Amino acid sequence: MLQKIEAVCGDTFPDIAKETGIQVLLYKKTSQNRYGCIEESNPLEISIYLSKTDNNNTTKELLIRMLVHSFIWQQYEYRFRNREQTLFEDILADEYVTSVATFMVLGRKLGKANCAKILEQAIDETVYRLSKKQTQNKLIDLVYSFFQEENLKIKKSPNIIEHREKLILKLLTFLPKNIIIDLNFSSE
Repeated sequence: MLQKIEAVCGDTFPDIAKETGIQVLLYKKTSQNRYGCIEESNPLEISIYLSKTDNNNTTKELLIRMLVHSFIWQQYEYRFRNREQTLFEDILADEYVTSVATFMVLGRKLGKANCAKILEQAIDETVYRLSKKQTQNKLIDLVYSFFQEENLKIKKSPNIIEHREKLILKLLTFLPKNIIIDLNFSSE
């Protein structure tokens, strides 16, 4: 399974994963749990939540999905951490790539129906991860500071479209720097 993940992802697991292994902890699923989680700062430990009704195929898909997440986060944590990750890289792109890689490892064709499932999974997980307290606090702080800065300007000039454009520029700071440069370049 790990070799298939490496083949699909086009790279190998970092040496630390090969030396120490990846710990998979199994828990009973409750209504408060998602199907699995990994702390981004420790991608070598995976928690999986299973219910009595989960069959082998469900368990296998879940395990592969969490191993792909672990693979991606290990790449950032142990190989490519030469810059700070951004909100959108950490969430939307990771979820989409994880879903695609999981389907590929399972040998499913990436036809239109499966691409729709992949997108649905990625959106569902993105919404869940955006709802987590730490991520919400980042967004709340950004919006709060934006409106504190803009408060006097709003009183003088209530052009809501102008303020919307400024807020979008603030939100773009969560995108990777190279994308922001490309966006600015294309608008000139």
